[in-house]
Amino acid sequence: MLKLVFMSLLIMVSVMLTSCGSVQTTAESILSKPVNIVFSTNPNPPTVGYIESIIFFNDSTGKPITDATVDVSADHTHMSEMGMNGIATEQEDGKYSLRANFSMSGDWKLNIFINKEGWDYMQEINLDVQ
Repeated sequence: MLKLVFMSLLIMVSVMLTSCGSVQTTAESILSKPVNIVFSTNPNPPTVGYIESIIFFNDSTGKPITDATVDVSADHTHMSEMGMNGIATEQEDGKYSLRANFSMSGDWKLNIFINKEGWDYMQEINLDVQ
């Protein structure tokens, strides 16, 4: 009986330590995020038709990310055949812009891919087109 209690206690401690380890990893991942993205649209809020997606990129120290390749793709979450993609052009000081046709209202999922000098970063953004 004592052996059974000891084994149960050992398993419970192992599970607790594993859970704590995964929380630590998640916290470190969030804190060490290499890119900060601020996304906006013109018009705001976005409406059906051509809109300008404006994307600002800064590294973890706040320095603008320049001279990067920025690829944007978008999919309508309820209509799988609706989508678009394109390369955003650099404007100034970490600001990139892409004009795209959002042909239907509703929820869109944007994937922003940044490539610069051998590193890649991707962030997903939800967009409600009215």
